[in-house]
Amino acid sequence: MAKVDEAWNYISDINAKSKVQYLIRDQNRRDLTLSTTVPHLKGTMVWMGISTNGVTKPRFVQPGAKINSEYYIQKILKPFLKDDYCRLYANGDAVFHQDSTPSHASRVTQKFLTDQQMQFLKPQQWMPNSPDATTPCDYFLWGLLKNKLNRRRVSTLRCLQKAIREEMKKIPQEMILRALKSWPKCCRQIYYAEDRHIEKHR
Repeated sequence: MAKVDEAWNYISDINAKSKVQYLIRDQNRRDLTLSTTVPHLKGTMVWMGISTNGVTKPRFVQPGAKINSEYYIQKILKPFLKDDYCRLYANGDAVFHQDSTPSHASRVTQKFLTDQQMQFLKPQQWMPNSPDATTPCDYFLWGLLKNKLNRRRVSTLRCLQKAIREEMKKIPQEMILRALKSWPKCCRQIYYAEDRHIEKHR
């Protein structure tokens, strides 16, 4: 299964040190503090994915772009299918898992994936309203990437994008496999908890 997601990565100058912070789209994060002393926070949205066969190339959203179904298909999915999907799954034996963001869950996007003969999880097959239903990109990839980027000198968006590309290549596949292996267990716990928080069941 190929699990994909996008997140904002920000550069904020705090006490003359560059610090990279991230925010998953449409979701508030406590670790992102927008300081009034930083009037123009520099950021870039990046789309990536992890799978049992490796990682996708980071794809950066153009500044100011409206991420509707058309943009998502043309700028993200088509390049992904042309490059990453063929490279990671030459036999086409992957199940594509994305979240329920409108551009992902729209009929236009689902039709495109169906026309491409892609196996994918449909919105009704996932648990979008569960606070515990995070994917490996949420609880593994973005936090790991943030920690790695904060050890580097990143002061411009170009440097940030370059650093993201470099750090993604360094993530050991064994680490990715461990994160992916833990995910089905979490899903089973959510299912059997019947809408209760799963902390009690772990």
